[in-house]
Amino acid sequence: MSDPLIIGLTTGGSFLLAFLLFTKHMNVKANRWLGVFVFTLASAMLEIFLHNLNLQKSHRGTLSLIEASRFLSAPTLYLSVSFFTSANKKAESKVLWHFALFLAVTSLLLPGILIGENFRFPNPLTASIVLTFFKVALPAQTVIYWGLSYLKLNRHQQNIEQVTSSTDDIDLSWLKYFLWILAAVVLIWLNLAIFNFTSLFDVTPFLYLTSIYFLAYFALKQKEIYPYTKPDLQELDMVISSKPNTKTERQKRLTDSQAAALKEKMERLMGQEKIYLNNELSLPILAQKMEISIHELSYLINDVYGENFFSFVNSYRIEEAKRLLLSEEFEKLNILGIAFEAGFNSKTTFNTAFKKSTGQSPSEFAQIGRK
Repeated sequence: MSDPLIIGLTTGGSFLLAFLLFTKHMNVKANRWLGVFVFTLASAMLEIFLHNLNLQKSHRGTLSLIEASRFLSAPTLYLSVSFFTSANKKAESKVLWHFALFLAVTSLLLPGILIGENFRFPNPLTASIVLTFFKVALPAQTVIYWGLSYLKLNRHQQNIEQVTSSTDDIDLSWLKYFLWILAAVVLIWLNLAIFNFTSLFDVTPFLYLTSIYFLAYFALKQKEIYPYTKPDLQELDMVISSKPNTKTERQKRLTDSQAAALKEKMERLMGQEKIYLNNELSLPILAQKMEISIHELSYLINDVYGENFFSFVNSYRIEEAKRLLLSEEFEKLNILGIAFEAGFNSKTTFNTAFKKSTGQSPSEFAQIGRK
């Protein structure tokens, strides 16, 4: 860890990223919590920077605050993930309990910061127990919140398929990758603190720098996850958080005659108006076209058609793509053009969905079908 230039770049870049996240106007609450998380990373880098320059003795108060801020990292990352993946956007209940360890550590370090005198324990045994607890608590906290964050991101990738027909820009896959990068950083940190494998020393600063710039690139370009009105968000939150209902409960919401009438209207919108060609089609947009509530449309698609919104809409797009691949349009358009014409907004999603449905790639389908 002897490269002050790389550590300095990482520290400065982290503080700048934290500021930019605080000023971002999309996913506001999620980005502000992510900004706090990045600020704690910047503080950890600052500690390394001060040690490299042998300035630790003249900045003891700063180092004590940095020590306490370690207990903010995992909870703030988790809260950021929570707000990114929530349609509701309301603050989690009892949010302060996430910071119990941070407040406890700060209270112990505060006397040393303010008056230069360490907190006094009643006896050496109590001091040993408390200090051992906090040493164990930090890695335990990191592992627990990492796991909770990963689970939320997995659920999010399932939830958005109930809401939108195009998930590429809002699936938060970059956050999952960052969690794995973070896991590698934590393992290296454990190496530095416990195992002391010197072979990792040279690559560690570059990993820190790379992880910060990776996070900066994807976090700053991330579009709004749920760009809908407040009433729509409230309904979407109910759709996402609702548990599967029994058949009796479903019939109370939508009778057989209502379901049949709505199915007929749906097939007209899809078959004649080809509304699925709108690559931004979402549950709220289609509900407005159907002149029903978001919740009723969700029930219609899930219960009458037996699909989620994503697969339901893309099944029509795949049929349109099949038609285009076997028509004269294929002579004018490449595969990407066919994907856009059919309503997909990326070649990757198109290829994946097409192969899942037909067992063939679009090129293979066209080649076999046009023989």
